[in-house]
Amino acid sequence: MLNLEEFMEIFKLKEQGLTISAISRETGLDRKTIRRYLHQGKSKAPEMKKHAQKPSKLSSYEADINSFMRGPQKEWPPATVIYEELVKKGYDGSLSLIQKWLKQFKQIHFPTVVIRYESEPGRQAQVDWGEKKIKDDKSGLIKKVYIFCMTLSWSRNRFVYFFFKADMYHFLLGHKLAFSYFGGVPKEILYDQNRCVVLKPGQKNAEYNLRFMDFARHYGFYPQLCAPYRPQTKGKVENLVGYVKKNFLTTQHTNNLSILNQNGRGWLKKVNNKVHSTTAKIPFLQLEKEGLQTIGAIGDYELYYLETRKVFNDSTFSFYHQRYSVPPAYIGKTVSIKFRPGNMRLDVFHNGQLITQHRMDSGDKYVIKRGHRHSIWRVWRNDKKLFYQKASQANSQNHSLAVYEEIAAKEAADATVVC
Repeated sequence: MLNLEEFMEIFKLKEQGLTISAISRETGLDRKTIRRYLHQGKSKAPEMKKHAQKPSKLSSYEADINSFMRGPQKEWPPATVIYEELVKKGYDGSLSLIQKWLKQFKQIHFPTVVIRYESEPGRQAQVDWGEKKIKDDKSGLIKKVYIFCMTLSWSRNRFVYFFFKADMYHFLLGHKLAFSYFGGVPKEILYDQNRCVVLKPGQKNAEYNLRFMDFARHYGFYPQLCAPYRPQTKGKVENLVGYVKKNFLTTQHTNNLSILNQNGRGWLKKVNNKVHSTTAKIPFLQLEKEGLQTIGAIGDYELYYLETRKVFNDSTFSFYHQRYSVPPAYIGKTVSIKFRPGNMRLDVFHNGQLITQHRMDSGDKYVIKRGHRHSIWRVWRNDKKLFYQKASQANSQNHSLAVYEEIAAKEAADATVVC
């Protein structure tokens, strides 16, 4: 069973002209496995491998290690000395683990110089977030605006879009809008280690976010990561972020997103039709020579928010300051909530199966379906253990059961019935 990174690597090496045997030697995968996935194509994603996450043995000793690293570089103790000191405090890990930590520490605080290079047409794009607080002249309110930026490395064509959030949904939406604006998809995109791309930023061998990798597989591009804490590696888009803040946003007197994005589209048309200072060519005219992968034959990728919630013992879960009901069989279990901005509906799943749906526009604190309400009361009446547990909780808080019966009656009266 492959993970998405291995799956994408197979197709990347194949496009570079390697044979199945060469790909097998490069990746360590069996030739039959490689041949099977190449035959079925990139449109069908593989089943994911699940990796158990284990805490590092150094986690509880990071404060001790940091105490050794306060002095100048020439006074840093060697890994063997740190290892001996930690062993005295109960550390049972290996010396190599400490050596890896020290290597990463030096890379972060004393990085090597990045050599700039130019990519081939259609090969690479660079993506980054920016942010800036903008005051609205009419209302006087100050809001933080997030700036999604993408730059095509060869032609220097730029794309910018403004959001009020920098989460996964808007991150992927920014990509879709950029692909539509450019009229295609580059072969690879360069990122820093933000949480929309990797699970744990700041690691040398970071693990990609599975939802982001599924998005990359769908559109057929390969993600590439900068070294941790080295944003200079993607200097083209870093320059764009600064350019947007200093050139465009300084002339804007509103934080209304509709107006900002409308004005931003006109600004992009102007800057992409100017001669670029580095290439001495007009980016927009170079766009036709990029040779981007066409998106015409690629189906639309469904975007949605996906969050998890634990079901309380009253058979409801909390979501954005409201409580929604589920069947009582899911009490104590974790459910997945899927919703899409603009579509006022919640889809509730458990283990991949849809169990119920709710409307989000009622405005009531409790949104309870009639069938769920009746079912939960039947469970409470027939569950003596739960009844005495509630009685014990009430007595420990010096409240009579009548208080809880009153609360339950009020809750039932106030609940919104959704059929």
